[in-house]
Amino acid sequence: MSTGELSAKATSHQNSVVDKLLQRDAIKDLSRTNQRLADYVGREPIQALRAIDIEAPKTTFTSTHKVPEVNAEVFEIDHLKSAMASHGCLIIRGLFNSTKMTDFCRVIDLAMEATETQPKQGEPASDIAEIFLNPPSEIASLVPRPGIDFARAFHRETGSVMCVESASISEHLLELYESVGIKNLVADYLGEAPCLSALKWVLRRPKLPINRDGWHQDGAFMGEGINSLNMWIAANHCGGESGAPGMDLLPQRLLKILGAGEGEAVFDWSVSDHAMRTPQYDNAITAPVFEAGDALFFDHFLLHRTQYGHNFIRPRYAIETWFFGAKNFPSNQVPLSW
Repeated sequence: MSTGELSAKATSHQNSVVDKLLQRDAIKDLSRTNQRLADYVGREPIQALRAIDIEAPKTTFTSTHKVPEVNAEVFEIDHLKSAMASHGCLIIRGLFNSTKMTDFCRVIDLAMEATETQPKQGEPASDIAEIFLNPPSEIASLVPRPGIDFARAFHRETGSVMCVESASISEHLLELYESVGIKNLVADYLGEAPCLSALKWVLRRPKLPINRDGWHQDGAFMGEGINSLNMWIAANHCGGESGAPGMDLLPQRLLKILGAGEGEAVFDWSVSDHAMRTPQYDNAITAPVFEAGDALFFDHFLLHRTQYGHNFIRPRYAIETWFFGAKNFPSNQVPLSW
């Protein structure tokens, strides 16, 4: 698939994303998202070799950057396969319309405010609350208390919110992804139809200061044998010396989980900053600069963290979507169909 179509298919900016969300049918969105979750009730994953492991692509990517990158207008699926095989990640520049992504900063603000200031029992919800805090009923049964309360508290404390807290945001994003060819891109890479994760599909606005020991591989808590691809979209200018934290990355293809919980790590699935400061890793670590609409792709083996530093003066906004094989998925991350 040639996804020069990726940018060409993106529609021009007309109304703000907030306006479009407020015009959606919240009840229909809720019904669709509930059905996506219900589609995976009782299903068990089938582990198999990933497509990239069956026939590893030639590492012919010619990018001179530490992290391979390509412009959306010239992107081909072989760029992704080659970059993942050599570096474990790829940046596609301009994959999404920059104005739409900048608009999404306000969406993220409203979604986070809605989860922090839920209406009291008996109080009518505002129009905005009905759109930005409209979680599907299925999530409460799939992640019963105290699990769902823990997940929500964890996101609030770290500066994020699950997309499924708003069925309308979820459905809007799936429509946006499909309009620029993401569903076909992910299926081509995974070698099977994709599904998503309710717990790992999030809107992010990390709180400052950033935790130094946030290094991790997502496979440390999702499992090693899954078929995965993550799409992290920058919604504003961030990374490098921009004043807003981007991502610290170790752009190396890894095939196993390394030292989770080692040393001074904050969580049993994370890696301490001290453990990363070895000659093998230290010289390779990089913090790319992102513009609104740029997308970073990686899998569950990539070592990464929210960019650490002391000179951040602005928040960073991002949308993170973990895709999995429709058959080879982590059941502990609450899959939903696409």
